[in-house]
Amino acid sequence: MRKCVASRGAGRMVWILLACMPLLFPSLLKADVIYLKNGGKIVAQVTKEDAKQVFYEMGGGEFALPKSLVECIEKSVTPAASPQQDEPGPGRELSLPLPLPADAEIEKGSAVIHDGAVDEAYLTHLGDEALHNPSPENLHQLKRAYQQAAVFLTRQGDPEAAILKYRDAIKYLPHDQALTLALGYLLTKQDHYLEAVGLLRPEADRYPRSPDFHVLLGSAYYGMENLNQAIAEWNQALALADDPRLRKAIEKAELERDVSASYSELRSEHFLLRYEGPQAEKLSGAILNSLDGSFQNLVLDLDYSPSEAIVVLLYPSQAFRDITRSPSWVGALNDGKIRVPISGLSVMTPDLARVLKHELTHSFIRQITVGHCPTWFNEGVAQIEEGATTAALGAQLARAFTAGNTPTFASLEASFVGLPQDQVGLAYAKSLAGLEYLRDTFGMGEIRRMLKLLPSSDFNTLLQNELRLSYPAFEAEVANYVVKRYGS
Repeated sequence: MRKCVASRGAGRMVWILLACMPLLFPSLLKADVIYLKNGGKIVAQVTKEDAKQVFYEMGGGEFALPKSLVECIEKSVTPAASPQQDEPGPGRELSLPLPLPADAEIEKGSAVIHDGAVDEAYLTHLGDEALHNPSPENLHQLKRAYQQAAVFLTRQGDPEAAILKYRDAIKYLPHDQALTLALGYLLTKQDHYLEAVGLLRPEADRYPRSPDFHVLLGSAYYGMENLNQAIAEWNQALALADDPRLRKAIEKAELERDVSASYSELRSEHFLLRYEGPQAEKLSGAILNSLDGSFQNLVLDLDYSPSEAIVVLLYPSQAFRDITRSPSWVGALNDGKIRVPISGLSVMTPDLARVLKHELTHSFIRQITVGHCPTWFNEGVAQIEEGATTAALGAQLARAFTAGNTPTFASLEASFVGLPQDQVGLAYAKSLAGLEYLRDTFGMGEIRRMLKLLPSSDFNTLLQNELRLSYPAFEAEVANYVVKRYGS
């Protein structure tokens, strides 16, 4: 058995405590190693453990593993240098909005959650008490209850309902710093950029010594592709409190601004398209039409509709590599914005339409799951939506399954970017096979349901609760499905 040595991670800068949503405020500055009993490992930050599960953060989302799958955990001593962590390596981008720490006490002793639901009558009672007697104690109880309700709703995969709870709380406690920051973070996380700016702009003036308002404002402006304002806000935050995340975010935004300073824009109801040069000019209208058509298809397929414009950036190939720092095999990227290299294209092609729909699917999934989606499931759904099939690689995939040469689904929950290049194709093919199995066995309705449940559950638990399958049993079912279809 592997011997793991636990140690304390390096210290980090202490930001103002933000009493909201612990799941959504990951630390990006250290990495632990979770060694699995099947021989695999996961490099991530372990946030907590209980008797049954190990919780870890990666790629802006939190996941959980049953302890029965874990051999041991090796705690980090120094900040991670892996591309999967804070330092943006090839294909790795900073998660925006920049995360802020939360007050862990907010989840303890909740009186507002009963039988898996928010006690609305209790919230109403606290509101009435606060109106009749706005004492510090009554207001504190009300604030804590609304925070707990919002955290619970976010965990349950309903961030829009959590947003409503924060709005209600602020009606009783206008200008409350923690509530305003919590709401601003969630609005930005859910791409409600204009509303976030409207909320945060006056409060940044009210709390001039707090960097957090400028951090979130910068993230909102960045999401709106207002890079000059984003850089200005982040520089103000940096002047108040130094942080390596801010420096990296500013460096990235400045590079993007320099590259795209002369870009033209084309807008539709759902998209902001930015591009450069006569070649992209000729393609822009057709690309926007393709995106609009794919948007409507995805609304029907996934039963969800993003509310604000999605930014799509068309790059010359070298600019794409410079900005994304992605491996050569990456043909497009979605880091909250859809980034596509189009050098050499003069007309809209079926392949480009598929790439656009694939990346747009990731935008939908990011919002549906609040960023809590295993990479293999995310990539599998995106491939299904673009119209891909395992048919061309079926025989090869069947042989790999039979020989036991495929990576486990559990090991494919993290980003594919760090995989050896010769494993990337197999990872995508297995992801697609897993989704084809789910679609053909249970239907697209079950896939939609699983996406909506992912914010409140790790995938292993979701499989057990929804399909009565463990991860190993799911592996076996997918293998049987592929071998039956393609094996000789």
